[in-house]
Amino acid sequence: MNRSRLLSSLIVIILIFSFFSECSIASPSNKSNKKTVYLIVLNRYTLQDIENMPNLRNIVNEGSIGLMNTRGLYNYKGSESFLTINSSKKAYSTYESAETYNLNKENREVYERRISPITGDSQIANINLNRIIELNKENSYMPYIGALGDSLHNSGLKTAMYGNGDTLEDAIRASSLIAIDSKGLIDYGNVDNILIKDKNFPYGFRTDYDKLLDEVNGIKDKASLVVIDTGDLDRLNFYSKELTDDIFEKHRINILNKIDGFIGDLKNSIDKDKSLFIITSPNSGEDRVDNSKLSPIILWGDGISKGILYSPTTRRDGVVANIDIAPSIANFLETSTEYMSGNTMTYKKNNDNFNVISTSNLRINIISKSRFYILSTYSILSIIVILIAMLVLITKVKLKGILYNILSILLIIIGIIPLSLILISLIKWTNYAGYIISLVVILFLLVLGVYKLKNVDKVLLISSLLYGILVLDVFLGGKLSRYSVLGHDPTIGARYFGLGNEMIGIFLGATSVFLGVYTNKHRSKVFLFVLLIFSAIIVGHPKLGANVGGSIAVLFFILYFLVETFNKKINFKRILIIGLAAIVFILTMAFIDIKFNSSPTHLGRTLVTTNNEGNLMISSIAIRKLLMNIKLVGSSMWTKVLNVNLISQILITFVLKDKLRDLFDKNKYIYIGFISGIVGSIIGFLANDSGIILASIAVTLINISFISKLVEYIIEEQN
Repeated sequence: MNRSRLLSSLIVIILIFSFFSECSIASPSNKSNKKTVYLIVLNRYTLQDIENMPNLRNIVNEGSIGLMNTRGLYNYKGSESFLTINSSKKAYSTYESAETYNLNKENREVYERRISPITGDSQIANINLNRIIELNKENSYMPYIGALGDSLHNSGLKTAMYGNGDTLEDAIRASSLIAIDSKGLIDYGNVDNILIKDKNFPYGFRTDYDKLLDEVNGIKDKASLVVIDTGDLDRLNFYSKELTDDIFEKHRINILNKIDGFIGDLKNSIDKDKSLFIITSPNSGEDRVDNSKLSPIILWGDGISKGILYSPTTRRDGVVANIDIAPSIANFLETSTEYMSGNTMTYKKNNDNFNVISTSNLRINIISKSRFYILSTYSILSIIVILIAMLVLITKVKLKGILYNILSILLIIIGIIPLSLILISLIKWTNYAGYIISLVVILFLLVLGVYKLKNVDKVLLISSLLYGILVLDVFLGGKLSRYSVLGHDPTIGARYFGLGNEMIGIFLGATSVFLGVYTNKHRSKVFLFVLLIFSAIIVGHPKLGANVGGSIAVLFFILYFLVETFNKKINFKRILIIGLAAIVFILTMAFIDIKFNSSPTHLGRTLVTTNNEGNLMISSIAIRKLLMNIKLVGSSMWTKVLNVNLISQILITFVLKDKLRDLFDKNKYIYIGFISGIVGSIIGFLANDSGIILASIAVTLINISFISKLVEYIIEEQN
């Protein structure tokens, strides 16, 4: 490649970097009026409940609604989700460690004996704070306990907490974890004396909503954050096993009516222009009503119009994370978001917001519950097809007629299934039957179309379709894979945007095959070089997802491809150079993320956190990824898929080594593409917390392409 071509390529790369980089950061509002956030906890409420709550439905019609990932460190239930909101990082606690009480003389003595002297006028304290600290000492996310409370207190603002979810047996005070500071203290409130006897409610008592309203109205000019636990839905959940379906439904209707009346009265008593309502369920919904792991979250108040919620954390319309609540409160009150890993929620105008979110929730749940079964089916089919192909090849059965047609169709099916699983998002199904029928129809049409095409390189066609669709999906923000089992599952919340491990596996496999076969046909090294660099940017650029482990895998694939292309021998020095190049690329992406992205991705935030907290953050991330890989390798179907692929390649190579030598001697770049893809898969396995999935999918696509090319070569020899 001459210098002018190299310079032109570098200019193109720089332009691509510039195109995707933001140049401005929005400034917060400078309003001087005192503002108040009311965080109303309706724990375990669902989207169906909103339809039966007229006051809450009016708030949705005037505000914005979304679905919230409720996961704490381990689960979607219990007090850990509440603590995660305050910490804005995944945290863990128990109901016992969440015990918070009004600071009467006795409780003050207990707190000061356990924690520290109280110097201010706090009215509420968590007396088991040290248990929370101990529970999170080994937490690799390193949460800052009380990040939201400290943010407000450091700005001279006050916090308040009202209500509880107590039962006859236990003190359920998880909502207080949202408002505590790092000392476990809250300025104002009442968590002890807020219940009233009522025989028509679970346990024979309920929240005294009249008293709750009076006390909240009495404090609203003093506190900037008021957390309100309505409590009764929690009590119903704990009492649920004692109730028939009819009585359960009767209690639930009574509770929702009481809560709805309280919300309406509170809304009428505050100044909307100085207030923000956040109405949410920190836990996932009531199982007897809706077993969705995502819960509704509603924002109403100053600066909020009718729409659906959005957060840079998820980059997905209508879906936010529980770690976004604290930054949103801090941003509204103009306090610091330091130590918070989430982002400020915004909204996108939508006049049909409730129906849009309801439909989205339905589709997300279908995909989430189908994911394991669909991917397991694909895994099993891949194993069967590869074993059949291997047996046909190593037994040297003559490939002709029905056997050849069946083998060709089976290989096409395994290659086309990932494309079908992506394109299924484009169909407007809303139930399981519609989903399965749509998937089967798309798969049938694609397989039939590819099989019927004559004088077309089917391996090149399938790999180029996969590559093109994935690139398009990245630029469209994941709209093609939004409701795909290969895309991100927002109920899990490991990643929400960019290419996840399943997609990286497809991308790596398809890219290695596509570039190998295409370059072998056209011999265009300039096109090859530009497309390789472009592929690295697709995976690594912060505006497109910044999948660090995926970027490392793709970079090793790219650099190995280039080394082989220019006939350079692999030695320790070149391996070291490839590793250093990967590190430089990742750091460059991180720099762009921090400097030009108003809401940095995991990559940028990790680098900033590492700078603040030292190498402990890097080691905790590495340990978390390693443990996840060990867990998946030991239990995952993908391990079997990878083993079958590797064994089949070894046996085919051993039995047909002469034919393979001839095939690859005549098709150098096909060989380079295949071997480079396998190198990238190995690195992807090592560099990702679920790398076995990435490696298995990539190697499967590479292996079926390898087998297809070998079959084509054998057929040519036979003719």
